[in-house]
Amino acid sequence: MRPFLFAVAGQGFCGYLKRISVHSSRTFRPNLKYFVSFRSTLKISRYLFRALALLLWLLIALFSVFYIVNALHDKESEIRQEFNISFDQAQRYIQRTSDVVKELKYIAENRLTAPNGVLPPLDQSADKTDAPTFMPLFPDSDCSAVSVTWRSSLQSLSWFLRYWRDNFSAAYDLNRVFLIGGDNLCMADFGLRDMPLERENALKTLHERIMKYRTAPQDERANSIYWIGQGPRPGIGYFYTLTPVYLANRLQALLGIEQTVRMENFLTPGTLPIGVTILDENGHPLISLTGPESRIEPESRWIQDRAWFGYTSGFKALVLKKNLPPSSLSVIYSVPVDLVLESIRMLILNAVLLNVLVGIVLFTLARMYERRIFIPAESDAQRLEEHEQFNRKIVASAPVGICILRTQDGTNILSNELAHNYLNMLTHEDRQRLTQIICGQQVNFVDVMTSNHTNLQISFVHSRYRNENVAICVLVDVSARVKMEESLQEMAQASEQASQSKSMFLATVSHELRTPLYGIIGNLDLLQTKELPKGVDRLVTAMNNSSSLLLKIISDILDFSKIESEQLKIEPREFSPREVMSHITANYLPLVVRKQLGLYCFIDDDVPLTLQGDPMRLQQVISNLLSNAIKFTDIGCIILHVSISGDYLSFRVRDTGVGIPTKEVTRLFDPFFQVGTGVQRNFQGTGLGLAICEKLISMMDGDISVDTESGMGSQFTVRIPLYKAQFAPKNNVEGLAEKRCWLAVRNDYLSSYLESLLIKNGLQAQSWSGEMPGSDDILITDDNLATPWGGRAAIVFCRRHIGIPVEFEPGCWVHSVAAPHELLPLLGRIYSITVDVPGSSPALAAASEISEQNDDMMILVVDDHPINRRLLADQLGSLGYQCKTANDGIDALNVLSKNHIDIVLSDVNMPNMDGYRLTQRIRQLGLTLPVIGVTANALAEEKQRCLESGMDSCLSKPVTLDVIKQTLAVYAARVRSTRDAS
Repeated sequence: MRPFLFAVAGQGFCGYLKRISVHSSRTFRPNLKYFVSFRSTLKISRYLFRALALLLWLLIALFSVFYIVNALHDKESEIRQEFNISFDQAQRYIQRTSDVVKELKYIAENRLTAPNGVLPPLDQSADKTDAPTFMPLFPDSDCSAVSVTWRSSLQSLSWFLRYWRDNFSAAYDLNRVFLIGGDNLCMADFGLRDMPLERENALKTLHERIMKYRTAPQDERANSIYWIGQGPRPGIGYFYTLTPVYLANRLQALLGIEQTVRMENFLTPGTLPIGVTILDENGHPLISLTGPESRIEPESRWIQDRAWFGYTSGFKALVLKKNLPPSSLSVIYSVPVDLVLESIRMLILNAVLLNVLVGIVLFTLARMYERRIFIPAESDAQRLEEHEQFNRKIVASAPVGICILRTQDGTNILSNELAHNYLNMLTHEDRQRLTQIICGQQVNFVDVMTSNHTNLQISFVHSRYRNENVAICVLVDVSARVKMEESLQEMAQASEQASQSKSMFLATVSHELRTPLYGIIGNLDLLQTKELPKGVDRLVTAMNNSSSLLLKIISDILDFSKIESEQLKIEPREFSPREVMSHITANYLPLVVRKQLGLYCFIDDDVPLTLQGDPMRLQQVISNLLSNAIKFTDIGCIILHVSISGDYLSFRVRDTGVGIPTKEVTRLFDPFFQVGTGVQRNFQGTGLGLAICEKLISMMDGDISVDTESGMGSQFTVRIPLYKAQFAPKNNVEGLAEKRCWLAVRNDYLSSYLESLLIKNGLQAQSWSGEMPGSDDILITDDNLATPWGGRAAIVFCRRHIGIPVEFEPGCWVHSVAAPHELLPLLGRIYSITVDVPGSSPALAAASEISEQNDDMMILVVDDHPINRRLLADQLGSLGYQCKTANDGIDALNVLSKNHIDIVLSDVNMPNMDGYRLTQRIRQLGLTLPVIGVTANALAEEKQRCLESGMDSCLSKPVTLDVIKQTLAVYAARVRSTRDAS
């Protein structure tokens, strides 16, 4: 019901909550102001969207303006550069004139001070009648009163200037040089060119300049005077320079020159028609070369500046004004603004067109967006109003409470009627707790018990409402569900307790059964080591087989109990899969031979030498599968094949037995399941073996599968991951390379394996069909030899052979089919070559009894059960050890205090003082002798507890004679090495 309500109300409910204004104690009421406001918002959004388009268009237009202004500035910089180049040319002209005046002044000073009548050795052919022309500057000036000495000096200067004119004046473009006496104010004109002097204008201008010079302050009289007069044509004038000549600190004369100046010399060729105007020191135009559009009137805002660049008033022209030192003149360069704008006119036109186009596109898109988005949204708002009223009614009639709480203090802002009633059920403490949870945002729901014992589940999400942090809460009455959960929990606890009780019962029963069973199996082991009367050995063997079957059943029950109670743990360590398989085949090969079956074990060359895992549990699984294969197979053979399958190590157990019906394969790994009633009658077992195998393999991160067909046998495949696998290097066996082996094997599986094994190790493998063998050739067959073999040797693989390869007659060997991977060492023995095959194991070798002298070891046996104590003592005695016995831990400490003990073999569970406290007490006394625990409880924590108490190892009952022998051999060697070291 709840998902349906929220799915229906989800479209408009959240928006509805944001606008509804109701008192906290009231239920939801319709408020249509929200929808009117929403429609107004949409209309305002339309206008805002239009404003956004307009602003975007203005932004693009502003960017265009910035781009045009930047281009204009670039053009201004280009024009200014042309102005500066022209100014540099004008500056050089003024500077050159100044340098000429300085040279002439130096000449005049030297000539005027020369002795009278002494002329320099100039051009002797010069016309000595040439003399300067004298002109009065003022009406009262009398040029006839010039002294003879002065005239003689001027004559000497005239001769020099004539020589200077003929040789240098053309380079300086001088019209005339004149000298004005400092006292008589009479001008001596040294005309350098045949150009008439404009007496009226020139003398008037000279008169004004000399008067200005005579009235100037003393510090300004040493400076030269520069001015320009109008010429015969526009743009051409006369450039005058006047400089004082002093002799003995007395003004002797004023030296002046006249040059024809052309304004085009003040300009450099360029792309723009630049106008130029020369101003005097007062800013008045003297001469100009401009067009009508470039005529410039000096302005007061920049006329006094030494250098100024900018636009004139009214933006008619772009102007550069600079002074021309050392003169007091200044120059103005100008360009009409129309010509400046002409260069960027296309850029301006393109920008205008672009902005018009962008404006059209933007406003078109805005119009389309309004028609497709805003106008439909307004229609949707109208429909939303109808949906909201519908949703409001659904929320009001919802079977759950819905409310909005302020997170700050938990105040109810909005709620439907059901939520209002639920909230009234809450106590003050419940409200405070709910407020703390909402504020802390720790969880999204809370369970509350109301005052009338109603279970409420309150779930909430955080949101914002009217500028406040709120929580939207949903209140659900879960009383029925809580009661159901409590009932289910009670049932689960009862089931768990029953399961634990069952597991404890099975473990306890197994423990109690293993203790007396240990006495039976141990004594039977001792009997089999004795010489028995004829017929008695058969009875002892039958008793031993029955007790072994009973032990297996009890072990299966115990393992299953530990798995169910999660007590069984995997103990990973590094192990060799080849050794595990060799040990398994060695254990089961006698049984296979007695049933007249064949046991083939194939281990591929790429199987790793070692990997990480639990070898004991892996051996248990493979042994269980092999035991079942032997049990259900009466004719044929059993094949064990170990190979690499991707990232897994694969173990396949294949038999030719009765097979399994397809309909029962799915239940094959169920606990206590056995195939068919007929099979159940013919074969013994508990039905736990395969279930335990599946659990163990799963705990090792592997898997187990079965491929079977009724009447055709079965194949079980076990895979475990290749954790930390170490592989052997692939090298040919030295000395066996190119040796030839003939194969006459009827079993195709065995033939393929042997051929691959030989070829991979560098030998030649060929099928034999009666060819004459070489003297060094070897025949490998699984059939009896009909005729003698003429080669070096013959190897017969026999299903009935148990143990290591045997030479039953010269040059003829018999080999077990359970270890074909051990063929290479035999070939090395035949060819008298030492073959070191990595990973090979002599597991099939006959177990040679190694008689060791153990009478130097004193072992203390501690057990409260007299039969077990006596049995352990007899087993130790049969192995050659000396022993003493004790009833419990206290008795053991007494024996230790009076005798020298090398090893302690103690039961774990004993009265008075158990094995744990006994071990702790031994360690407290400072004794480091090995302590080995013996317990009938084989749970995982039992062994861990033994090791934590200080024991060196822990054995599980029943303890066979072989286990005791192997374990004590390790610790006896340790004791002997410690004894020798001391």
